[in-house]
Amino acid sequence: MKHFILLFLLITLTIFSADNVYSKDKIKQIEIKKLETEIVQSKRELLDIKSRLAIQENINEKTINNISSQLDAASLNITIFGILFGIAAIILGIYVTRIENKVVRMKEESTCLLNETKKNKEEVVSINNLIQKDIYGLYLKIKREETNHILNRLLIVPNDVSNFMDQLLSRELEKEDFKILKDAYLKLLKLPEEQRGKSGFGLTYEGKYKLLFFQHFLDLSIKDEIISRDLIDFYPQGIYCSFENDIIKSTKDLMKVTIESGYRTMTNELNSYIKGLSESNFKNSEIIYKIIFDKLQNRENQFGFFSLLFDDKESRIGKSNYGKLLISTYANTALSDFERLSIDKTHAIIAELDKEEQERKVARTKQQQKK
Repeated sequence: MKHFILLFLLITLTIFSADNVYSKDKIKQIEIKKLETEIVQSKRELLDIKSRLAIQENINEKTINNISSQLDAASLNITIFGILFGIAAIILGIYVTRIENKVVRMKEESTCLLNETKKNKEEVVSINNLIQKDIYGLYLKIKREETNHILNRLLIVPNDVSNFMDQLLSRELEKEDFKILKDAYLKLLKLPEEQRGKSGFGLTYEGKYKLLFFQHFLDLSIKDEIISRDLIDFYPQGIYCSFENDIIKSTKDLMKVTIESGYRTMTNELNSYIKGLSESNFKNSEIIYKIIFDKLQNRENQFGFFSLLFDDKESRIGKSNYGKLLISTYANTALSDFERLSIDKTHAIIAELDKEEQERKVARTKQQQKK
């Protein structure tokens, strides 16, 4: 019985084990099939995903290429726009600058125009006042404008001094006119010799300039190296062509420079001037010699001036007339040997001149008797 039971249990256990094994295998097979199915499905899904991924990648690539093209186009457009904008900015800057310059220039012109308008108004008012209150002052102003016109004309045509010398000699000139006359004179000297003709007083155009220098600007001319050198020999002719008021002015100018520079430095100028006086209608003019005498200021200069003068025949009259002032001023004072020689020299010249005058009178009387 026990064996039977054991056998039964053994058989039952075997059957259960077999069934259990069978069941497990079946389950495994089912799971494997299911797993295979899932794998297949997963592969399909994976293929589908790969296909969609490829499509998406293709789409993304096209999109990226499209975006890149658009970016390149946009970059090109931005570059072109930037260049155009830069050019436009430069053109606009130039235009604005020109407009600004025009505005500034217009402002300056407007300011100048306003100032000129004010000046013209002031001149009109001034002229109106001159007309109403000082007609002579207006005449002088007009005459001065005419003088400026003449002087500027000489700068252009220097030999036109032939037409304007008389006008310039008869009016007052300013110091600043000296430079204009000098420039015109130097320009004349560059002309050919045949263009420096003669007219009036027998003077060349060059001589007419020298006469203007002599009468109006003798002091400035002496200080000018070029004019001074050219003018020294012209003094006698300048004196001959002058009126008394001109000689008085020129003498004052001469002595002014003589005192400033020292009379010993002007030997040639002073002797040429005394020679010119001696040969002119002013040879016995007390006014002229008194100006010279007084301008020398002191006794030493006055006697020194006398000793500086040449003893040539052409200068004797001027030297003796100046010496007469020494005699009248200092003859009754204590004289040094040097001063006494000057006084004696003056007496000798006077005696010599008187003798010659007497001889001329005798000669004239004999000529009249013969007639």
